[in-house]
Amino acid sequence: AISESGLMGLGVAEDHGGMGGGLTAQVLVTDLLAQHGLTSMGQVLTGFCRAPVLDYGTPEQVEKYVMPSMSGEKSFCILATEPDAGTNTFNIKTKAVNQGNGWVLNGQKVWVTNAAHADYGFLISKTEAESGALSVFILDMKSEGISFQELDVATSGNESQYAVYFDDVSMPGDALVGREGEGGKYMFSGLNAERLIIAALGVGFSDLALRQTAEYVNERKLFKGAPIGSYQAVQHPMARHKAETEAARLMTYTGAKMFDAGQDAGLYANMSKLLASDAANDMADACIQFHGGSGLDETTGMMAIWRTTRAIRIAPIANEMVLNYIAQYCIGLPRSY
Repeated sequence: AISESGLMGLGVAEDHGGMGGGLTAQVLVTDLLAQHGLTSMGQVLTGFCRAPVLDYGTPEQVEKYVMPSMSGEKSFCILATEPDAGTNTFNIKTKAVNQGNGWVLNGQKVWVTNAAHADYGFLISKTEAESGALSVFILDMKSEGISFQELDVATSGNESQYAVYFDDVSMPGDALVGREGEGGKYMFSGLNAERLIIAALGVGFSDLALRQTAEYVNERKLFKGAPIGSYQAVQHPMARHKAETEAARLMTYTGAKMFDAGQDAGLYANMSKLLASDAANDMADACIQFHGGSGLDETTGMMAIWRTTRAIRIAPIANEMVLNYIAQYCIGLPRSY
């Protein structure tokens, strides 16, 4: 229904067949969908992956990769993290070697959402360009030589995490996005947008947990016929985390408007991701507590919400790295890593 209504085209300019609206529209819809448990990391990641193609790709690449993603025909996964690199993407070992008329890819990636089900992979790889340089490719995930190992990790919905292995995978010459060795610039250009969308997902899920729990505690009665929602020990944590959620939401929308206006939204993007993920995870944890034992029952949905909010404290960037960024670029403290 999201695809049929055109919402997957939000953020893509109308001259490319999208709905326009910029990042603010993507943030709004992600927030609203998350409030009803209807958004997903896969949807968010598809929007992030196609942004560098729109900014740096050829018209043919836009036609081939971006257009089908707006109709829901095709989806993306991100092939960035590696076991020995983690947050330090510049330390990856996966390498694509130019064969003249194409590329041969070898290496591995890990923590890849929906890898086995995605049509395309937004691949960050080393090449034979200058040492340490990164390049960006669009990889057909059905290519021969790609294998998958599903990880024993559960978040919300039916999304799975994978380790992905590349063994002499052939890629055509036009798989390269932009110029070889400039992938780092392309990757970082989309990170602020990604963090603001993840923040929107966080505040939406926080409201989802709150609404469902408010309904429960208004009905649940234990002593003297009063609902447990009348206890301050229940009210105060929910009220505090709601205030924190709204503060994060305000910063998220402000950052999105700055981004759309062409301003430097780096601090707002990072702070929004930090505040939203913490507020959402704290809210989900409190809501599990107030459900009692039933909060641990998968049928209530609280654990699914908690797993998602807990995950976004780690990904797409750990909150500790966000704090490093704020300390260095906002406060002026020495680089700590």
